Amino acid sequence: MKKNKENNQRTILATEALLLEIIKSPDEFKNYDSLVEALKSQGALAKYEDAERYIGTVAINTVKSLSELLLDDGFVGFDRLRINARDTIERALTGKIKKNTTESARQKLASTEEALIITQQSNFLLNTVIKEMRAHLKAMALQDGTDEERLKRYKDINKKVEAQLNYVNHGEV
Repeated sequence: MKKNKENNQRTILATEALLLEIIKSPDEFKNYDSLVEALKSQGALAKYEDAERYIGTVAINTVKSLSELLLDDGFVGFDRLRINARDTIERALTGKIKKNTTESARQKLASTEEALIITQQSNFLLNTVIKEMRAHLKAMALQDGTDEERLKRYKDINKKVEAQLNYVNHGEV
């Protein structure tokens, strides 16, 4: 039992060393498909084996508990190393990092929320313009006067509506 615990501890420390090595020089590791796959999740990394580096399979709970005991940053730091190693290999393979991370999802959500707010404001302004246009149409329909007076009133109202629509659509009058 004691030997198994020692092997597990050796595995955690060797895996940490491997992750640091990957981060420093990812080009040396980008062609190891099993390693690239293992970096994709915590569980896959726990199951990764490399006899030359004294890395054996370990249960994920063992990884969590031993990394808390053995490493300064605990399991959070260990997982951060895994993510950084995954990202550096991804960058070495494709020249960019995949955008499927939680942070990119947060950024996408924030930009979508901004677009929604802008759309809501634009819709509010358009509704206001439409209400004003309807009021002007009603006033024109009930207006008495010559054709010239109605035409002049129409042109004034049309100019005002065009200015409002330009503001709504382009932010300028």
